[in-house]
Amino acid sequence: MTKANYVLSSLVVRRSSVFMLKLFLVRHGESAWNVKHLYTGQQDVPLSALGELQAQRVAEKFAAFDVAALYASPLKRAQDTAKPTAHSKNLSLRLDARLAEIHHGAWEGNPAAVIQEQYANEYAAWRTQPHRVKMPDGESLEDVSLRVQDFLQDLVAEHQDGNVLIVTHDAVLRVIVLKMLLMGLEFFWRWRFDNASVSIIERVANHHFRLASLNDCQHLEGVYTNCDAQAL
Repeated sequence: MTKANYVLSSLVVRRSSVFMLKLFLVRHGESAWNVKHLYTGQQDVPLSALGELQAQRVAEKFAAFDVAALYASPLKRAQDTAKPTAHSKNLSLRLDARLAEIHHGAWEGNPAAVIQEQYANEYAAWRTQPHRVKMPDGESLEDVSLRVQDFLQDLVAEHQDGNVLIVTHDAVLRVIVLKMLLMGLEFFWRWRFDNASVSIIERVANHHFRLASLNDCQHLEGVYTNCDAQAL
């Protein structure tokens, strides 16, 4: 068995349970650089004023839920999206560096138009074959996948059931969904995650996982951000 297959197989929970584990995947609210359409990566950019309102809406969405644990990327825009929910649920916010956004390296701080011009070949590959790209001075999707798989292995080992919230970033959310559904990184662009959206992955009776909800934005009426123009 390869190392990758071993890590994936470790995501399978072998204990039968009448309860279901649900992972609520939350993208951070709109950031100051999302507004400017800049690649952000691991730059520690705060939420915009609209992003702060979106974070409150996320907390309101989960007001009626029992929440077993709340994890977040340590980057400020993810932390500040998670904090209102943590406060309202009286939960400790568990920060985990493995949930940080992909390191865009030399692209960070630049708009897509600049990257298309200065890194034309790399940008074209990123949009068509993202699993084959390593960001200049940054990470590849395989790098992100390895840390995400490690995080998921630990999470599933600790949480046999219940509702677990994970507040993180666009690229990380894409990889989480792919890994939980046992899909390859070449399908990276098949998903969409708007700011402060909520998606759900749940464990089913055969101990595998399924996608129950994708990019739910109903709680964002009046404060919605369309991610189409963002540098992703």
